[in-house]
Amino acid sequence: MRKNWFALWTPLLPVLFTLACLTLIIFGLHLAAPLINQVLLAVLLSVMLDPLITGMEKKRIPRILSSLSVIVVLLMIIVFITVKLTALTPELIQLSRQAPLLLASRVEQLILTFSYIDITLTPSEILAFIDAGTVVRRVTALLTQIPGVLSWWLMVFLMLLFMLYELPLLKIKLQHRSQGKYQALYIALQESIQSVIVYVRVKTLSSILGGAIVGTGAHLLGLEFAFFWGVLMFVLNYVPVLGSLLAAIPPVIQSYILFDVQTALVVAGFFTVLNLTLSSVIEPLLIGKQLDMTMTTQLLAFLFWQALLGITGAILAIPLTYLIKKVLLAGYLDRQGI
Repeated sequence: MRKNWFALWTPLLPVLFTLACLTLIIFGLHLAAPLINQVLLAVLLSVMLDPLITGMEKKRIPRILSSLSVIVVLLMIIVFITVKLTALTPELIQLSRQAPLLLASRVEQLILTFSYIDITLTPSEILAFIDAGTVVRRVTALLTQIPGVLSWWLMVFLMLLFMLYELPLLKIKLQHRSQGKYQALYIALQESIQSVIVYVRVKTLSSILGGAIVGTGAHLLGLEFAFFWGVLMFVLNYVPVLGSLLAAIPPVIQSYILFDVQTALVVAGFFTVLNLTLSSVIEPLLIGKQLDMTMTTQLLAFLFWQALLGITGAILAIPLTYLIKKVLLAGYLDRQGI
Protein backbone atom coordinates (compact mmCIF):
# COMPACT_ATOMS: atom_id res chain seq x y z
CA MET A 1 0.00 0.00 0.00
CA ARG A 2 2.80 2.36 0.95
CA LYS A 3 4.67 1.52 -2.28
CA ASN A 4 1.57 2.34 -4.33
CA TRP A 5 1.23 5.68 -2.51
CA PHE A 6 4.84 6.59 -3.31
CA ALA A 7 4.40 5.47 -6.90
CA LEU A 8 1.40 7.77 -7.22
CA TRP A 9 3.28 10.84 -5.95
CA THR A 10 6.58 10.23 -7.75
CA PRO A 11 5.49 11.78 -11.12
CA LEU A 12 4.17 14.84 -9.26
CA LEU A 13 7.39 15.57 -7.39
CA PRO A 14 9.09 17.46 -10.27
CA VAL A 15 5.96 19.56 -10.74
CA LEU A 16 5.72 20.36 -7.02
CA PHE A 17 9.43 21.18 -6.90
CA THR A 18 9.09 23.51 -9.90
CA LEU A 19 6.08 25.26 -8.33
CA ALA A 20 7.97 25.68 -5.05
CA CYS A 21 10.94 27.23 -6.88
CA LEU A 22 8.65 29.58 -8.84
CA THR A 23 6.96 30.65 -5.61
CA LEU A 24 10.31 31.50 -4.02
CA ILE A 25 11.45 33.39 -7.13
CA ILE A 26 8.20 35.39 -7.35
CA PHE A 27 8.34 36.19 -3.63
CA GLY A 28 11.94 37.36 -3.99
CA LEU A 29 11.06 39.54 -6.98
CA HIS A 30 8.21 41.08 -5.01
CA LEU A 31 10.53 41.92 -2.11
CA ALA A 32 13.10 43.45 -4.49
CA ALA A 33 10.44 45.33 -6.52
CA PRO A 34 11.73 48.88 -5.70
CA LEU A 35 15.15 48.11 -7.21
CA ILE A 36 13.84 45.89 -10.01
CA ASN A 37 11.44 48.64 -11.15
CA GLN A 38 14.31 51.08 -11.61
CA VAL A 39 16.42 48.54 -13.49
CA LEU A 40 13.53 47.53 -15.78
CA LEU A 41 12.73 51.16 -16.63
CA ALA A 42 16.40 51.90 -17.31
CA VAL A 43 16.66 48.83 -19.58
CA LEU A 44 13.49 49.73 -21.48
CA LEU A 45 14.58 53.36 -21.95
CA SER A 46 18.04 52.29 -23.11
CA VAL A 47 16.53 49.99 -25.74
CA MET A 48 14.12 52.71 -26.84
CA LEU A 49 16.74 55.46 -27.03
CA ASP A 50 19.54 53.39 -28.58
CA PRO A 51 18.51 54.11 -32.22
CA LEU A 52 18.47 57.86 -31.47
CA ILE A 53 21.88 57.74 -29.76
CA THR A 54 23.30 55.61 -32.59
CA GLY A 55 22.02 58.14 -35.16
CA MET A 56 23.66 61.00 -33.26
CA GLU A 57 26.86 58.95 -33.03
CA LYS A 58 26.90 58.56 -36.84
CA LYS A 59 26.85 62.37 -37.03
CA ARG A 60 30.15 62.33 -35.10
CA ILE A 61 28.65 63.27 -31.77
CA PRO A 62 30.39 61.24 -29.03
CA ARG A 63 28.11 58.58 -27.61
CA ILE A 64 28.63 59.65 -24.02
CA LEU A 65 27.81 63.26 -24.91
CA SER A 66 24.67 62.37 -26.89
CA SER A 67 23.51 60.04 -24.11
CA LEU A 68 24.07 62.73 -21.51
CA SER A 69 22.20 65.32 -23.61
CA VAL A 70 19.13 63.11 -24.06
CA ILE A 71 19.09 62.21 -20.36
CA VAL A 72 19.32 65.90 -19.37
CA VAL A 73 16.30 66.69 -21.59
CA LEU A 74 14.31 63.84 -20.06
CA LEU A 75 15.36 64.91 -16.56
CA MET A 76 14.21 68.48 -17.22
CA ILE A 77 10.79 67.18 -18.29
CA ILE A 78 10.54 65.06 -15.13
CA VAL A 79 11.60 68.03 -12.97
CA PHE A 80 9.00 70.29 -14.60
CA ILE A 81 6.19 67.78 -14.10
CA THR A 82 7.29 67.05 -10.53
CA VAL A 83 7.42 70.74 -9.60
CA LYS A 84 3.97 71.33 -11.09
CA LEU A 85 2.47 68.36 -9.29
CA THR A 86 4.20 69.27 -6.00
CA ALA A 87 2.62 72.72 -6.18
CA LEU A 88 -0.80 71.10 -6.64
CA THR A 89 -0.32 68.54 -3.85
CA PRO A 90 -1.82 70.56 -0.94
CA GLU A 91 -4.94 71.39 -2.97
CA LEU A 92 -5.27 67.81 -4.17
CA ILE A 93 -5.02 66.50 -0.61
CA GLN A 94 -7.68 68.99 0.47
CA LEU A 95 -9.93 67.88 -2.39
CA SER A 96 -9.45 64.21 -1.44
CA ARG A 97 -10.55 65.01 2.10
CA GLN A 98 -13.57 67.00 0.99
CA ALA A 99 -14.70 64.72 -1.85
CA PRO A 100 -16.46 62.03 0.27
CA LEU A 101 -18.33 64.70 2.25
CA LEU A 102 -19.29 66.61 -0.91
CA LEU A 103 -20.52 63.40 -2.53
CA ALA A 104 -22.55 62.58 0.56
CA SER A 105 -24.18 66.04 0.45
CA ARG A 106 -25.39 65.38 -3.11
CA VAL A 107 -26.73 61.94 -2.43
CA GLU A 108 -30.36 63.03 -2.85
CA GLN A 109 -29.74 64.07 -6.43
CA LEU A 110 -28.10 60.72 -7.11
CA ILE A 111 -31.08 58.85 -5.62
CA LEU A 112 -33.43 60.85 -7.83
CA THR A 113 -31.35 60.02 -10.92
CA PHE A 114 -31.41 56.29 -10.14
CA SER A 115 -35.16 56.42 -9.60
CA TYR A 116 -35.62 57.36 -13.26
CA ILE A 117 -34.25 53.94 -14.25
CA ASP A 118 -36.26 52.05 -11.59
CA ILE A 119 -33.37 51.62 -9.15
CA THR A 120 -34.39 52.33 -5.57
CA LEU A 121 -31.64 53.25 -3.13
CA THR A 122 -31.58 54.85 0.29
CA PRO A 123 -28.99 57.42 1.46
CA SER A 124 -27.49 54.94 3.90
CA GLU A 125 -26.98 52.36 1.12
CA ILE A 126 -25.15 54.85 -1.08
CA LEU A 127 -23.01 56.19 1.76
CA ALA A 128 -22.01 52.63 2.59
CA PHE A 129 -19.97 52.64 -0.64
CA ILE A 130 -18.06 55.77 0.43
CA ASP A 131 -15.31 54.96 2.91
CA ALA A 132 -14.03 58.48 3.48
CA GLY A 133 -11.18 57.41 5.74
CA THR A 134 -9.76 54.91 3.25
CA VAL A 135 -10.05 57.34 0.34
CA VAL A 136 -8.28 60.11 2.22
CA ARG A 137 -5.47 57.87 3.49
CA ARG A 138 -4.70 56.33 0.12
CA VAL A 139 -4.86 59.55 -1.87
CA THR A 140 -2.82 61.46 0.71
CA ALA A 141 -0.17 58.71 0.82
CA LEU A 142 0.07 58.75 -2.98
CA LEU A 143 0.33 62.52 -3.28
CA THR A 144 2.92 62.93 -0.55
CA GLN A 145 5.23 60.63 -2.54
CA ILE A 146 5.36 63.03 -5.51
CA PRO A 147 8.37 65.07 -4.26
CA GLY A 148 10.36 61.83 -3.83
CA VAL A 149 9.80 60.88 -7.47
CA LEU A 150 12.69 63.10 -8.54
CA SER A 151 15.32 61.22 -6.53
CA TRP A 152 13.86 57.92 -7.79
CA TRP A 153 14.23 59.03 -11.40
CA LEU A 154 17.77 60.31 -10.80
CA MET A 155 18.85 56.75 -10.01
CA VAL A 156 17.03 55.48 -13.13
CA PHE A 157 18.80 58.03 -15.33
CA LEU A 158 22.18 57.23 -13.76
CA MET A 159 21.76 53.56 -14.69
CA LEU A 160 20.44 54.62 -18.10
CA LEU A 161 23.60 56.65 -18.82
CA PHE A 162 25.86 53.64 -18.28
CA MET A 163 23.53 51.31 -20.17
CA LEU A 164 23.38 53.58 -23.23
CA TYR A 165 27.15 53.97 -23.27
CA GLU A 166 27.84 50.23 -22.98
CA LEU A 167 24.94 48.91 -25.08
CA PRO A 168 26.90 48.50 -28.34
CA LEU A 169 29.53 46.40 -26.54
CA LEU A 170 26.78 44.34 -24.90
CA LYS A 171 25.13 43.64 -28.26
CA ILE A 172 28.44 42.49 -29.75
CA LYS A 173 29.08 40.14 -26.82
CA LEU A 174 25.55 38.72 -26.98
CA GLN A 175 25.82 38.13 -30.71
CA HIS A 176 29.19 36.43 -30.29
CA ARG A 177 28.08 34.17 -27.42
CA SER A 178 24.80 33.21 -29.11
CA GLN A 179 26.44 31.64 -32.15
CA GLY A 180 25.39 28.05 -32.72
CA LYS A 181 23.43 26.61 -29.80
CA TYR A 182 21.69 29.81 -28.70
CA GLN A 183 21.20 31.37 -32.13
CA ALA A 184 17.43 30.82 -32.11
CA LEU A 185 17.07 32.47 -28.72
CA TYR A 186 19.11 35.48 -29.83
CA ILE A 187 17.03 35.93 -33.01
CA ALA A 188 13.79 35.62 -31.00
CA LEU A 189 15.07 38.20 -28.51
CA GLN A 190 15.98 40.61 -31.32
CA GLU A 191 12.58 40.23 -33.00
CA SER A 192 10.68 40.64 -29.74
CA ILE A 193 12.68 43.75 -28.82
CA GLN A 194 11.85 45.33 -32.19
CA SER A 195 8.14 44.58 -31.66
CA VAL A 196 8.27 46.00 -28.14
CA ILE A 197 9.98 49.16 -29.43
CA VAL A 198 7.15 49.69 -31.93
CA TYR A 199 4.56 49.03 -29.21
CA VAL A 200 6.12 51.43 -26.71
CA ARG A 201 6.55 54.18 -29.30
CA VAL A 202 2.92 53.96 -30.39
CA LYS A 203 1.75 53.73 -26.77
CA THR A 204 3.81 56.80 -25.89
CA LEU A 205 2.35 58.71 -28.84
CA SER A 206 -1.22 57.76 -27.88
CA SER A 207 -0.51 58.59 -24.22
CA ILE A 208 0.79 62.07 -25.13
CA LEU A 209 -2.23 62.61 -27.37
CA GLY A 210 -4.66 61.36 -24.73
CA GLY A 211 -3.03 63.39 -21.96
CA ALA A 212 -3.10 66.58 -24.05
CA ILE A 213 -6.77 66.06 -24.97
CA VAL A 214 -7.80 65.32 -21.37
CA GLY A 215 -5.83 68.25 -19.95
CA THR A 216 -7.22 70.67 -22.54
CA GLY A 217 -10.77 69.38 -22.17
CA ALA A 218 -10.65 69.60 -18.38
CA HIS A 219 -9.34 73.17 -18.60
CA LEU A 220 -12.05 74.22 -21.06
CA LEU A 221 -14.71 72.58 -18.89
CA GLY A 222 -13.53 74.52 -15.86
CA LEU A 223 -12.31 71.56 -13.82
CA GLU A 224 -9.57 72.17 -11.30
CA PHE A 225 -6.21 70.35 -11.62
CA ALA A 226 -6.50 69.97 -15.42
CA PHE A 227 -2.73 69.48 -15.66
CA PHE A 228 -2.86 66.65 -13.11
CA TRP A 229 -5.70 64.89 -14.96
CA GLY A 230 -3.67 65.11 -18.18
CA VAL A 231 -0.57 63.62 -16.53
CA LEU A 232 -2.74 60.91 -14.96
CA MET A 233 -4.15 60.03 -18.37
CA PHE A 234 -0.64 59.93 -19.87
CA VAL A 235 0.66 57.53 -17.20
CA LEU A 236 -2.37 55.24 -16.89
CA ASN A 237 -2.79 54.89 -20.65
CA TYR A 238 0.26 52.59 -20.55
CA VAL A 239 -1.72 50.25 -18.29
CA PRO A 240 -3.41 47.67 -20.55
CA VAL A 241 -7.19 47.31 -20.84
CA LEU A 242 -8.20 49.36 -17.77
CA GLY A 243 -5.71 52.24 -17.71
CA SER A 244 -7.55 55.03 -19.50
CA LEU A 245 -10.82 54.03 -17.81
CA LEU A 246 -9.17 54.33 -14.38
CA ALA A 247 -7.88 57.77 -15.37
CA ALA A 248 -11.49 58.85 -16.02
CA ILE A 249 -12.74 58.22 -12.48
CA PRO A 250 -11.32 61.33 -10.69
CA PRO A 251 -12.42 63.87 -13.36
CA VAL A 252 -15.90 62.32 -13.52
CA ILE A 253 -16.27 62.55 -9.73
CA GLN A 254 -14.97 66.12 -9.73
CA SER A 255 -17.36 67.17 -12.51
CA TYR A 256 -20.24 65.66 -10.55
CA ILE A 257 -19.21 67.54 -7.41
CA LEU A 258 -18.71 70.89 -9.18
CA PHE A 259 -21.60 70.67 -11.64
CA ASP A 260 -24.31 68.00 -11.94
CA VAL A 261 -25.03 64.44 -13.01
CA GLN A 262 -25.52 65.40 -16.66
CA THR A 263 -22.07 66.99 -16.86
CA ALA A 264 -20.50 63.98 -15.16
CA LEU A 265 -22.17 61.67 -17.69
CA VAL A 266 -20.87 63.83 -20.55
CA VAL A 267 -17.34 63.63 -19.11
CA ALA A 268 -17.69 59.85 -18.70
CA GLY A 269 -18.90 59.54 -22.29
CA PHE A 270 -15.99 61.69 -23.48
CA PHE A 271 -13.49 59.39 -21.77
CA THR A 272 -15.22 56.32 -23.20
CA VAL A 273 -15.03 57.68 -26.74
CA LEU A 274 -11.40 58.72 -26.23
CA ASN A 275 -10.49 55.28 -24.86
CA LEU A 276 -12.17 53.50 -27.77
CA THR A 277 -10.49 55.82 -30.28
CA LEU A 278 -7.02 55.31 -28.83
CA SER A 279 -7.22 51.59 -28.05
CA SER A 280 -9.46 50.39 -30.89
CA VAL A 281 -8.53 52.69 -33.79
CA ILE A 282 -5.21 54.53 -33.48
CA GLU A 283 -3.11 51.90 -31.68
CA PRO A 284 -4.22 48.87 -33.77
CA LEU A 285 -3.74 50.95 -36.92
CA LEU A 286 -0.13 51.82 -36.02
CA ILE A 287 0.89 48.63 -34.20
CA GLY A 288 -1.01 46.06 -36.23
CA LYS A 289 -0.79 42.55 -34.78
CA GLN A 290 2.90 42.55 -33.94
CA LEU A 291 2.40 41.49 -30.32
CA ASP A 292 -0.51 39.13 -31.07
CA MET A 293 -1.90 39.16 -27.50
CA THR A 294 -5.58 38.71 -26.76
CA MET A 295 -7.46 41.02 -24.41
CA THR A 296 -7.70 38.27 -21.80
CA THR A 297 -3.94 37.73 -21.91
CA GLN A 298 -3.33 41.45 -21.53
CA LEU A 299 -5.67 41.63 -18.54
CA LEU A 300 -4.05 38.62 -16.83
CA ALA A 301 -0.59 40.07 -17.52
CA PHE A 302 -1.66 43.37 -15.97
CA LEU A 303 -3.01 41.66 -12.85
CA PHE A 304 0.11 39.51 -12.41
CA TRP A 305 2.77 42.19 -12.95
CA GLN A 306 0.84 44.80 -10.97
CA ALA A 307 0.67 42.44 -8.00
CA LEU A 308 4.36 41.61 -8.38
CA LEU A 309 5.94 45.03 -9.09
CA GLY A 310 3.21 47.60 -8.42
CA ILE A 311 2.38 50.45 -10.81
CA THR A 312 5.64 49.99 -12.74
CA GLY A 313 4.74 46.35 -13.34
CA ALA A 314 1.29 47.41 -14.56
CA ILE A 315 2.85 49.84 -17.05
CA LEU A 316 5.43 47.30 -18.30
CA ALA A 317 3.06 44.30 -18.22
CA ILE A 318 2.66 43.92 -21.99
CA PRO A 319 6.36 44.32 -22.97
CA LEU A 320 7.54 41.97 -20.20
CA THR A 321 4.94 39.31 -20.99
CA TYR A 322 5.64 39.42 -24.71
CA LEU A 323 9.42 39.20 -24.27
CA ILE A 324 9.15 36.23 -21.91
CA LYS A 325 6.61 34.47 -24.17
CA LYS A 326 8.73 34.97 -27.28
CA VAL A 327 11.98 33.73 -25.70
CA LEU A 328 10.33 30.71 -24.01
CA LEU A 329 8.56 29.75 -27.24
CA ALA A 330 11.82 29.98 -29.19
CA GLY A 331 13.58 27.83 -26.59
CA TYR A 332 10.83 25.22 -26.73
CA LEU A 333 10.84 25.09 -30.54
CA ASP A 334 14.63 24.83 -30.54
CA ARG A 335 14.53 21.87 -28.14
CA GLN A 336 11.91 20.17 -30.29
CA GLY A 337 14.07 20.71 -33.36
CA ILE A 338 11.38 22.70 -35.16
